[in-house]
Amino acid sequence: MDLIFCTLFDSNYIDKGLVLYDSMVRTMPEFKLYAFAFDKKCEDILEKENLKNLIVVSLDEFETEDLLRVKKERTRAEYCWTCSSNSIRYVIQHFNEPICTYIDADMMFFSNPQIVFDEMKKQGCSTIIVPHRFKTIEEEKREHARVGSYCVEFNTFVNDKNGMEALEWWCEQCINWCYYTLPGTTEWYGDQKYLNVFPEKFSGVHICNHYGLGIAPWNIGLVDIAKYVNDIPTVMVKNTKEVFPIILYHFESVRFLTKHILHAPSNMKSKKLHKDVYDFYVSEILKKRKYIEDKYQFEISKVKRVVTNNLILKFYQKYISPFRRIKNLRDLYWVN
Repeated sequence: MDLIFCTLFDSNYIDKGLVLYDSMVRTMPEFKLYAFAFDKKCEDILEKENLKNLIVVSLDEFETEDLLRVKKERTRAEYCWTCSSNSIRYVIQHFNEPICTYIDADMMFFSNPQIVFDEMKKQGCSTIIVPHRFKTIEEEKREHARVGSYCVEFNTFVNDKNGMEALEWWCEQCINWCYYTLPGTTEWYGDQKYLNVFPEKFSGVHICNHYGLGIAPWNIGLVDIAKYVNDIPTVMVKNTKEVFPIILYHFESVRFLTKHILHAPSNMKSKKLHKDVYDFYVSEILKKRKYIEDKYQFEISKVKRVVTNNLILKFYQKYISPFRRIKNLRDLYWVN
């Protein structure tokens, strides 16, 4: 089976993690999801939910001496980045899985991703990386230098010589260095820019060019939301007119700005995008939050994420950056 995944989140992200899981149930007849619970409350809720095909991995099980050592010197976000590659390795080694794909928790499947794995096997590859697909050549050049050409959102490694060679190297690099930095201050950016060297450094690397995988606010401008095909929303690439079913959408930076205002930045004014994609995701998030809060008497935090220890950057990320991203009133949702 190819559909073996891992993700990581804590109790403040558990609504998104469970929405991701529900989307897998809807789109895949058979799968495994290893959920790395990044705090005790998250672990307890997942264990009590006892969800089919979801295997809970606690920090006590997962964390090695190396991880615990670097945890002390990294922010929560930086530590999560450090653990993304290491979670894949843990699943493959500890559970003896033939393959594992890391996926971010703030994503939703709209259709079965098996076509992506079939293409990887057809090419005889052992690793999948997904391009950011920035909208313009100028943006691609700028963002390549800033955050890298490939996104850590859907990263597959096969348990073979080529796959494990690439994965072991990535894990080691992330242990050695994995920080949030300002543009131009370092060669790397978190866990992500290490992927820039994959195609040249390792054998068997498949760069996924399916436009339905990894659609996100930073690349949605390349496509138009097209008609439904077999109850699945599709996208049409603007410059080629190719049509792809949406497989996986990355709902980056969906967060509460105030107690009653949720911001889901789409970077588009398309009514169809909001109707077919964002409205559904937000409704699922709000339903899951209410379910968790009612059943477990636990209120999921609405605190904004901060990824740096620098006081000036911390203030900017917490109080200024979220509001600067508001480009469209359609992206705002009122929550009672």
